[in-house]
Amino acid sequence: MGGQKEKCVVLDICFFFLFFALFHVFFQHKIFLNLLLSFELLSLLVYVISMCLGAMSLSLVSFHVCNLILCLSVVESVMGLALLILCSRLSSKNQVSCFSFLKF
Repeated sequence: MGGQKEKCVVLDICFFFLFFALFHVFFQHKIFLNLLLSFELLSLLVYVISMCLGAMSLSLVSFHVCNLILCLSVVESVMGLALLILCSRLSSKNQVSCFSFLKF
């Protein structure tokens, strides 16, 4: 019985951060990096909420859905950072080669 109450508290905290992240997305739409961080927070919270709900239902399918959410979160972060790098290269005054600043 105590474990169920702890999961409800975790879900309450996650939903609070979910609404906070949604609020942050609507007011930080001008700064791209802040928007990326907000979306990362949203995807992490969706993952945690689905893990908690899956643990409550004890369904094996829910854990597969959680893995799918995690994979889509990684894809979203990679695509967002690629867009950020592309935009910064296009807006810079001097064009740098792909790996010159990474010392590869």
